[in-house]
Amino acid sequence: MIDFIIDILLWIMSKTHYVTQTWAIDIILLTILVRMAMYPLNRKMNRSMKLMQKLQPEMKAIQAKYKDKPDVQQKEIMELYKKYKVNPFSSCFPLLLQMPIFISLFWALRDSRFFLRLPGFEDATLFGIKLTIPPLLSHPYPEVALKAGVLDLFNLGHIGFFADRFLYLPTLWLVVIYIATTIIQSRQMQASSQSGQSGPNTMTFMLPLFILFGLLFPTGLLAYFITSNVLQMGQYWKIQREIALEEGTIEDLKKTKKGSRMSNKTSKNGNEGTGSPNRGRSSGESKKKK
Repeated sequence: MIDFIIDILLWIMSKTHYVTQTWAIDIILLTILVRMAMYPLNRKMNRSMKLMQKLQPEMKAIQAKYKDKPDVQQKEIMELYKKYKVNPFSSCFPLLLQMPIFISLFWALRDSRFFLRLPGFEDATLFGIKLTIPPLLSHPYPEVALKAGVLDLFNLGHIGFFADRFLYLPTLWLVVIYIATTIIQSRQMQASSQSGQSGPNTMTFMLPLFILFGLLFPTGLLAYFITSNVLQMGQYWKIQREIALEEGTIEDLKKTKKGSRMSNKTSKNGNEGTGSPNRGRSSGESKKKK
């Protein structure tokens, strides 16, 4: 399965390379294609999360009512989901679909068996940094350890775990951008989720993992994730704006209909009020003439 996806990714990059002649740009274009393919699913996910937010009062009422009956509570909540056609697991689908692509690209950029299929990819760079080199180096890259800008981690604290491990300093700014965009994108998703209160604790737990992943990812994969995070932030803003406009349009229609009913009622009452005095005056005048 992974080998099949790797073959597809390498084929796409080989085709775009005829135009770009730059492997780093090919990775960015590949990311754009993936995000475009994921856009309909992301849109559906955000709509579902927005609806889940609106269902929170009803869900809390059910939880309070059946707090001593978890089975009944779960059944009532599932009935609520069914009533409003909400899938509580829809937020997981984009991540699950993107995971095989991420794993495949990770191995395609890290394992020479794969990236050597692309002529010249081994020496391809992004701002002077090789696409296949991660920030945290070990034995697979002994030649890099002799270059400038490489920090010997063992010399810092003489910890056995860091023996023969080096930090490639020029890649650290990519790690910082990757972590920053990941945090912003995660906070965006938490803002529209149903459990926003757990966001800070989740972020505190995930931050060390983001740092570790950033140090282990090849530079090309960092470029993929940075581009993906930026595109996803833009897509999130666009989707939220569309939802807000649709909700605003619906509310405006409701207000317009309500206002038209009120104006019709007022004009009707006004016509009745203005008609009766006139009729009163005409009958009075006729009596005086008589």
